Amino acid sequence: MIGETGEAVALEDFIQAVQSQLDTAQARMTLKAQNDRLPLTFAIRDISMDLKAHLELNQGELRIRPAGPSDKDPTVLHLVFTAITKPMIEENAVPMSVDDKNEVPLSALGDELDPAERRRLEGIGVRTVEKLNELERRGISGSVGRITRLPVDKLEQVLARASRPMVDDVSRDGSDDADQTDELRQRLRVKGRNLLRGGMPPQVMIAGRPVNVVQAHDNELVLAPDHDQLAGQMSLTHDPRAPTELWFDQQPRRPFAPPPASNGHAGGYGLDGGQP
Repeated sequence: MIGETGEAVALEDFIQAVQSQLDTAQARMTLKAQNDRLPLTFAIRDISMDLKAHLELNQGELRIRPAGPSDKDPTVLHLVFTAITKPMIEENAVPMSVDDKNEVPLSALGDELDPAERRRLEGIGVRTVEKLNELERRGISGSVGRITRLPVDKLEQVLARASRPMVDDVSRDGSDDADQTDELRQRLRVKGRNLLRGGMPPQVMIAGRPVNVVQAHDNELVLAPDHDQLAGQMSLTHDPRAPTELWFDQQPRRPFAPPPASNGHAGGYGLDGGQP
């Protein structure tokens, strides 16, 4: 792969290419032993290789370029591939969550972190927004800032952004009957994440006025707005540095009313469609 073009490739891509070919070789040997019904066969256990290459560091990524015959002082990489069992893989691998909506990647923070800053955090095991929130809860954000060389104010801003309320949906309880007077039907349900901090709900404002929170869970808030607060700009704030603002419209939809009849005839025409 790297010998044909002479271009540098990421170190992990090279290792994964070797691993893939070793897996293929092992699978072929297994099939041969099963088809030939051999009582004794061979397996790959250890492979060592010395790779002479030049190392390049590009935006925090280590890349290797094979050394030529006339190159002087190349770096020698001594790589050893050995067989390990499935329990050993699970014990040492990074745990992965499947379809867990709470495991939001750092890239979801947008331009709050540039790629180099994200790689620094990932280098100490912080790969999700939830991990950032955990750092703040443990009170070790200052130490993390020193280790990752992130300015303290920048890290605090990122932590505030990571822990701010995230809204997925706003809906209204009840029907669209504009004449209803039951207060329980004038409720807004706000669904999302990070809606509680320290067990407390955020300050909620709609159209610049506060709204009462009647029920609060980390993934849902139930609000009791005034009759004129069923649409407009909603603001949810745990930290004044990172408010969550969104526009919504849950006003009742009034049914369409036909124009009033004139001269006793609907629409001003007779029943036969002619002029009155």
